[in-house]
Amino acid sequence: HSTSRRQRQMCIRDRYIILLPFLLLAVACDGADDSPSREGSFQTLVGKNYLSVLPGTIQVGNFAGTFKLSIATNLVWSAVTEDEWIQLPARSGGKEVLTVNYAANDDVTTSRKAKITFSAEGVNDVIIEIVQSDKTFINPIAGIPDPWIIQHQGAYYVCKAHYNGINVSKSDKLTKINPTKAIWTAPKDNGTIKPWNTSHIWAPELHFIDGSWYVYYAAGRPIEESGGSYKMQRTGVLRSKTADPLGEYEDMGMLYTGDNYVAGIVPTVDNTCYAIDMGVLKIENKLYAVWSGTISKETGGDQRIYIAEMSNPWTICSNRVQISQPDQSWELVSGKVNEGPAFLQHDGKVFVVYSCNGSWTKDYRLAYLMLNIGDDPLNPSNWKKSPNAVFYRCDDTVNEDGVNGVGHCSFTKSPDGTEDWIVYHVKNRNHGSYGTGRSTFMQRFTWNADGTPNFGTPVGWGEPIVVPSGE
Repeated sequence: HSTSRRQRQMCIRDRYIILLPFLLLAVACDGADDSPSREGSFQTLVGKNYLSVLPGTIQVGNFAGTFKLSIATNLVWSAVTEDEWIQLPARSGGKEVLTVNYAANDDVTTSRKAKITFSAEGVNDVIIEIVQSDKTFINPIAGIPDPWIIQHQGAYYVCKAHYNGINVSKSDKLTKINPTKAIWTAPKDNGTIKPWNTSHIWAPELHFIDGSWYVYYAAGRPIEESGGSYKMQRTGVLRSKTADPLGEYEDMGMLYTGDNYVAGIVPTVDNTCYAIDMGVLKIENKLYAVWSGTISKETGGDQRIYIAEMSNPWTICSNRVQISQPDQSWELVSGKVNEGPAFLQHDGKVFVVYSCNGSWTKDYRLAYLMLNIGDDPLNPSNWKKSPNAVFYRCDDTVNEDGVNGVGHCSFTKSPDGTEDWIVYHVKNRNHGSYGTGRSTFMQRFTWNADGTPNFGTPVGWGEPIVVPSGE
C-alpha cells in the first residue's frame, strides 16, 4: 500500500533462510529436483561454527509416519528427545537429511506435541517442535491485506480497512474470521472545511491500552491534490467510547510525526511527515509509537522505521527517531521500503518485526529490529537489525495462486495461550501489482535458544495446518 514499496532473490525452490544465533546462512539449491525430500546442499562459512536445522516446526497427522529434517553444521552434533512417540535414528552427524519416525496418536480427540533438541559444542541448541493432530485448517483464511488480529478475553478481533472506513469483527476461533462491522467512516469535505483524513484508509491496528480500545490508521487527502502521490498520508487514532471494540469510537485526531516537537504542538500536515502503519507498545511501562515514514514531507524518499515517546495513547510527545532504513542487500531488492512494524517481547528483548522491499512485488519479506529491555528505545544504536530476512517464500506462480512474497504481520496466541502465531498476507501471484490480490495466512512459530523468534518457512497455498492449541 505504500508509494515506495526486484531482481529475483531467494525463491523458495532455490534458497532458504537459515536462522542461527545472530548469524544467517544462505542455503542454495540447484533447482533441478523438486521432490519434497530434497533439502539442497549447504554453503559453509569459513571460520564460523554453526548449527542449523530446518524446518523449525513439524506438523503431522495422527497416523504413524516419518518426516525429514535438514541439518547444516561444521560441528559434531547430537539429537535427543524426551517424547516416546518420536523415534530418532542413530546419531549421524555427517548427514544433511535426518529421517525421523513418529508413532500414531491413538487419542484422536486431542493434539500432542514433542521436541527434538540438537546440540553441538560452542553454539546454541536448536529446538524443533512437532505437533500431531488430525484437526487442521487451510490457508488462506481470508483475503485481508495487512491483517491485524488481537486476542482479548477469549475472543479474537480482526481490524481492517474497508472501502473508506474501518471495520472490526469478533470470533471465538483464531482460524475463523466472521463478518465485520463498520466502526468508523472517513469524514467528507464540507465547503471550505477539508479534513486531513478523507481518503486512502490504510492498515488500521486495534490496541487495548489502559482499559480502552484504540485504532491507529493511516489516511490522507485525494492524491490529485499532491500530483498523484501519497505524500499527504498521516496517522490518526480513534478511541472507543465503551468497553466493546465493536462499539462507538471518537476520532482523537492526527498524531505528531515530525522533527520539531514542542510541548502542546497541534499536529498538521504541514508540521508532520508521511506516516503509515503505526502501532504502539509499552516498554518498561512507557508507551511508544512506531511507524513507517519518509525522510522529508516535501521530497519523500525511502521509507524508514521511526519511534517516538507518547504521553498518552493519542499524543506523541517527542521528535521521531529513526531506528531502521533499507540499507541491506536483502531489503533493497525492489524499492527502498521498511514498513508494517509489529511487536514481540520475549526473554528480556523487544522485537520490531517489519516488512521490506515493495509490497506489490514477490520480494516482500520480514526482518526484525531487536532491543534489550533496559536500553533506551530512543537511542538508535540500541536497536540491532537481524543479519538477514527471517521470513520469506516465493513460489513464483503467475497463472495460479501461490505464495509470492509475504509481509505486514501481526502476532497473537493460541486460545489456550501455549502457542505463538504469526498472521500475515501473501501476494497471490507473481505480478508487479496488487491486481491479483493479497490473502491472509497464519501459522505457529517458535523461539530460538538465543531468545530470537524462529518463524520457520511460510506454509504453502492450501497446505493443511494443525489448528491452534485449544481451538
